[in-house]
Amino acid sequence: MIRPARALAGAAPRLLLPGVFLAAACAVTPEVPELPAPSVRPEVLLERLAAGEAAVTTLRALATVRYEGPTGSGSASQVIVVALPDRARLEVLSPVGTAVLLLAIRGDGLTLHAPARREYGVGRATPDTLGRLIRMPVPPGPLLRLLAGLPPLPVRPGDPRVQVVREERAVRVESVDGPFWQRLWTGPDGAWVTRGELGEADTLLLRFQFDDRRLLDAAPFPFLVAVEGVGAGTRLTIRYETVRLNGPVEAELFDLPRPADPGTRILDLGRGFVPAPIPAGVPQGPPQGTGPARNFGSGGGAPHRWTS
Repeated sequence: MIRPARALAGAAPRLLLPGVFLAAACAVTPEVPELPAPSVRPEVLLERLAAGEAAVTTLRALATVRYEGPTGSGSASQVIVVALPDRARLEVLSPVGTAVLLLAIRGDGLTLHAPARREYGVGRATPDTLGRLIRMPVPPGPLLRLLAGLPPLPVRPGDPRVQVVREERAVRVESVDGPFWQRLWTGPDGAWVTRGELGEADTLLLRFQFDDRRLLDAAPFPFLVAVEGVGAGTRLTIRYETVRLNGPVEAELFDLPRPADPGTRILDLGRGFVPAPIPAGVPQGPPQGTGPARNFGSGGGAPHRWTS
């Protein structure tokens, strides 16, 4: 039984920062998919994973992100924009909806701007830098894929190293990409990935979970993504509220120019100093205002009925 689409009450997040976000007046809560008939044939599962891979190229979303770790915990509303394979923009919002911290990744470059603290930093998008920023020391590529609701590494059906194993209550897929490996588990029917692990050599880097899948662009997108950094003892839980897939993304979103304010403190993110981790200590708040990064309108976010 498919839950009918429900219009979001007050789903017009508007932000005070001009030129950053568009209204979400047309956003809806997508349907929960009816999963296909059970099948554990390896070729069927691998084709399904490949189809899911091709179904997502960009994401714009509003989410509540919770951070838990040895240094404390906190949650914040965030705007998340991803353009696969290597671009992302995160905006941490204050209770009134202004952006208190902006983080942009473009290729191997990373830029951070904290307007309220008058801080601006530039560095490399490396596991070390991300480890200090979000306490999740993993490569940016896998992290961006997880934000887009995909496994951290692509699964290539024709790769002879890919293995599909039937377990007692799940189907396990193992694959490699460069120096990294991943294990993915589906439910008993082998329909969709529900959890997984990412590692490098003999080191387990992270565990993740996907849940609350709903139809978006005719594909079941996970509205809940949880990532656990194994070595750091941290956990990020991302609960998406509004999502738009595969819409156009302006290239300038991933450029954070240096502020003209002469009082801005310039940080070298490659030398070990960064502001407080994202998003600890930032209370939740509904976004206000309009602009291109916050375009959660209809189109990519419109619900579609699932057919097997």
